[in-house]
Amino acid sequence: MIAVLLCAVMLTGPGCAMLGLQFGKQTDRHAEDIINRIQTFNAQISTSRGTGELTLTRGFRRETYKIAWAAQWPNRLRMTLLMSGHPVETIASTGQWVTFVSHTGAHKPHSAVSADPDLDPYINIPLRLSELVSLLLGKVPERPFTRAWIVPEKPDIVFASQSFSPRIQEFLTDKTGIPIRYRVLDKKMNVIFGIWYSQFFIRDNFILPGMITIKDADQRTMEISLKKLMPNIPVKESIFQLTGS
Repeated sequence: MIAVLLCAVMLTGPGCAMLGLQFGKQTDRHAEDIINRIQTFNAQISTSRGTGELTLTRGFRRETYKIAWAAQWPNRLRMTLLMSGHPVETIASTGQWVTFVSHTGAHKPHSAVSADPDLDPYINIPLRLSELVSLLLGKVPERPFTRAWIVPEKPDIVFASQSFSPRIQEFLTDKTGIPIRYRVLDKKMNVIFGIWYSQFFIRDNFILPGMITIKDADQRTMEISLKKLMPNIPVKESIFQLTGS
């Protein structure tokens, strides 16, 4: 009873308010509809190819690479990072196997059976492979949810969570409904990582983000320039295959 009274007193605070909505109420159908519309953003794009830049910032260290990629929904990818015109790292995923190849000898070629590996241990990107593919297709990553809600203090932001998960998703769109921010929070509303979309352009009737910025809780930042993204271009299956050891 004391705990219930304390939470009732603290309900004006964002943390308890979020937890109350996350675990104690039915989903808001209006909020759910907004998220469903966000997740259909560029849903008609199934493949992409392109070139651009990727910049990684960790503390005072900043590295910029040219990138070339081919991607296919939901988890097929081949992406090469280049510096001064020379390949540095290649990632290739067939949807069942993923291979990492260092062209500089930083590590031995490594292949593993995985449909959706976490990329952080390999290339210091705080994303799963399927989420990186989503970004390269101009989409918002899709994570399952069972509840969605909006709080009066932040009417422009939609929150969502999955039953028994400590993670909370946060969605923000502009006035036209285009997603401009996606974040994953812990139960105390601390940011685990966030994705920002900007510099939009139109190609083949699709509204595409020209710049995507990812930042995690350790203030590591990744900026991806997608201004040369070509949507729904034919991609051969063999392009996603590399030989590792």
